[in-house]
Amino acid sequence: MAKKSRTNKKQAARGVVKRESNNQWREKIIIAVKNVWLHRVIALSLVCVPGWFVYQKLQTVDVLPIASVYIEGEFKYLSKQNLQQQALPYVRGGFFSVNLKNIRQSLMNVPWVEDVSVRRQWPDSLSVRVIEKQPVAYWGKDELLSSRGDLFKPENIRQDMLLPKLVGPENQHEMMLRELGRLQAWLVDTGLVIKKIKQDARRSWTLYMVSGLELRLGRNNKHERLHRFVDVYSQQLSKQIKNTKPGNIKHVDMRYTNGFAVAWDQGV
Repeated sequence: MAKKSRTNKKQAARGVVKRESNNQWREKIIIAVKNVWLHRVIALSLVCVPGWFVYQKLQTVDVLPIASVYIEGEFKYLSKQNLQQQALPYVRGGFFSVNLKNIRQSLMNVPWVEDVSVRRQWPDSLSVRVIEKQPVAYWGKDELLSSRGDLFKPENIRQDMLLPKLVGPENQHEMMLRELGRLQAWLVDTGLVIKKIKQDARRSWTLYMVSGLELRLGRNNKHERLHRFVDVYSQQLSKQIKNTKPGNIKHVDMRYTNGFAVAWDQGV
């Protein structure tokens, strides 16, 4: 029994020594890991702190001030000079601090501008790419519709542009622009070109052609009525129109169930 007791004591002593040894190694590993992270934090600070000061310095106005603004794009209704004058008040700060969003927004406020991109050009310039709106129709008295269906109102609208005119209730411009393309496509075989489309307060549709012909389609079934007009135009109506002066035609009324009516000026 005494021998067994001494053996147990020796084993217990070895267990204590082993635990103390493991604890010492664990403490050494923790200290090493802490030292590694401390070194990393110090190294990162040595990089970031000077970098932060450099960044702050670059944000000041007097560092690499913008010397020139280049306007790029193909323009028919805009001018590079006017665009530069519009943008220059917003060119504030240096090469790194100038606010590109403000410059872009200032140009997007110009009615004829479709889109703008602004980029820095080393070391002291800005390159501004401007896309001009392409007008496809007049809207009402003093507005235009772009190829994207956007409604815009320039200060001065040129009346000599060969564009169709759309007249209709408020907020109907996008729908009427789509209808313009659809209706004109169906009229291709007739050779007629739409000059104006009017939708009145009762939603009744009337088409005015370049030739002077007025085509009344009414409120309902305008597509079916237009198809019927195209069918009869080449068979009989076109011959009558060719033998008369376009200015003598008052209108063609397709608002009949099984036919149509042609109204002529007196004396025809």
